[in-house]
Amino acid sequence: MSQPQTYATTQDMAAKYRIGDDTVRRKAQTGEWPCDRIGRLYRFSPDQQDEIAQIVAGTRRGGYDKDRIAAALRKLSA
Repeated sequence: MSQPQTYATTQDMAAKYRIGDDTVRRKAQTGEWPCDRIGRLYRFSPDQQDEIAQIVAGTRRGGYDKDRIAAALRKLSA
């Protein structure tokens, strides 16, 4: 039987990366870190936590990729 997914809170992420809660919220709010928003709370799924770990390690860019979005829009309009 598989274990249920555990979502991390902003406090969990702040402790993991040794940054402030406000910094985690700001990164989630600006879209730099992927997250799920439940009301006023931010939660991070295991997949999102893996993606954030790659962003922090520098192997992946955070935030929105403007070129990828522009290419997708061009493809839709064609």
